[in-house]
Amino acid sequence: MEVTLDVKRILLLLGKALKYGLFPFASHFSFMPYRRLTVARRLRLMIEELGLTYLKLGQFLALRYDILPPEICRELDLLFESVSAMDFAEARAIVETELGGPIDQFYSSFPAKPIAAASVAQVHDARTIAGERVAVKVQRGGLTPIFRADIRNLKRLATVVEALGLAGKLSIRGLIGEFESWTLRELDFRIEARTAERVRKDAPPWVVIPQVKWDLTTRRVLTMEFIDGLSASEVRRHREQGKLAEIPGTLPGFDLAIALDNFATASFLQLFETGFFHGDPHPGNIVFLPQNRVAFLDFGIFGELSEEQRKGLCGQIENLALGNLARSFRYYSLQVNVTDDTDMESFRRNCLEVLARWYRALQNPNSPVEERHLAKYTGEMIEASRRNGLSYDLNYLLFWRALNNLNGALWHIDPNFDMLGALRTFFEEIEPGSLAQIRMLLCDRQWQQSWKTLARELPGDVMHSLDEAARSHPRIDVVSSITPTSRARDGVRARTIGVALVSLSFALLVAGPSVQFPLRLAAAPLFGGCLVAVFGWRR
Repeated sequence: MEVTLDVKRILLLLGKALKYGLFPFASHFSFMPYRRLTVARRLRLMIEELGLTYLKLGQFLALRYDILPPEICRELDLLFESVSAMDFAEARAIVETELGGPIDQFYSSFPAKPIAAASVAQVHDARTIAGERVAVKVQRGGLTPIFRADIRNLKRLATVVEALGLAGKLSIRGLIGEFESWTLRELDFRIEARTAERVRKDAPPWVVIPQVKWDLTTRRVLTMEFIDGLSASEVRRHREQGKLAEIPGTLPGFDLAIALDNFATASFLQLFETGFFHGDPHPGNIVFLPQNRVAFLDFGIFGELSEEQRKGLCGQIENLALGNLARSFRYYSLQVNVTDDTDMESFRRNCLEVLARWYRALQNPNSPVEERHLAKYTGEMIEASRRNGLSYDLNYLLFWRALNNLNGALWHIDPNFDMLGALRTFFEEIEPGSLAQIRMLLCDRQWQQSWKTLARELPGDVMHSLDEAARSHPRIDVVSSITPTSRARDGVRARTIGVALVSLSFALLVAGPSVQFPLRLAAAPLFGGCLVAVFGWRR
């Protein structure tokens, strides 16, 4: 059975490749009707006809600016899922199989016609037995066997490509494996439900994440609270038609500027603070509600960054805003992986040139709209990485894609929205300054306890070590190799340590009553002694 399905799927792929001139030598066929189209356009058209696996593969590859030419990535980003709805009898059978009973046992109303249909699932506007309005996402039947057959075929093709050396040092099988994991998690609606719950837990008060109805949710059926508001596209239509004043009649208290600022800030908090973020904030996934609240829908695509990765991203953007381009580049270089083909010096030159133009755009609020779109610069940075043989972790690519899509969604509603300005304001308001960070650290109970433990145990540890050394009668040969250069270097190190201690002791002194009195008392002589040491040090 598997073999038969594999053969059918590979023949379908080869047939479509031949049709669009993407099969080897097929582009020379004179009867091919698409030969005047670019390769990127033909690739997109072929993928749209191949169905689920290849649609998802195209969407996955659209992220990979680090390995594919930008024109192909841009074209794949336009992939359109034109699919008809499932027959209601099929949808009902899936719901009843997954939930284990007749559909009217779980829903008092379940309309036959869905409100949306895509390659993976369709959504019905239903009501539970308790009368709650819900959105029910039903996965199409037979997807998993077809997906697994396509993956087996893609891995076979990848093996051939790698054996012939057509992909250079790029691991095509590794790329297919990454895509497989990416898509399988999207086919399990329980993962999407857990993602929504996690985002909801960290959401600020003005953000709405639909509640999951876990008793009506399985791997292939997802039931969530129905969010009734105006989509980003509907708000845009009101603006274009000069009817923004009518929105408060539907959404009481609505103010476009506040609503957009709330949307941007909510996304920034996900990207820079929690690190767990909605990976696809396009206009169809954003709904505005009364009092300028904003709702995020569809959590099939998400990304996650560690605290260290987030600090690196914040460091890059913060230093860019301050004009510290060399330091901004150093933070950016932490996002890329060096390969055997890497030209690091060329990469540095290319990135610094892009960062300089990016900084000028940040400084000039009157620059043309096209010069202020975030995607212009992030795309150029990623292209510089690809051109110079560097690659990315997928979560970094998801981060930049989410940030670019956010910029696009905001401009979809209002082309005059200052995304870069909002980002700068976010860092000014959310990120505390250095002194505030030190004060927060010193006031932290866990940090204070660690300090007390160190002070209590260090003398004993030192004495124990000295006793052990005395018992073992060690012989230590000391050779002096002090030179003017080493003495100067030591002076710099001593000053650095002294400055750090001055800063710490000063922070203790000014921290106020939130730091315990003994720590502040000890800080006074430490501060004075360190000042003398720093300014009294002579080379």
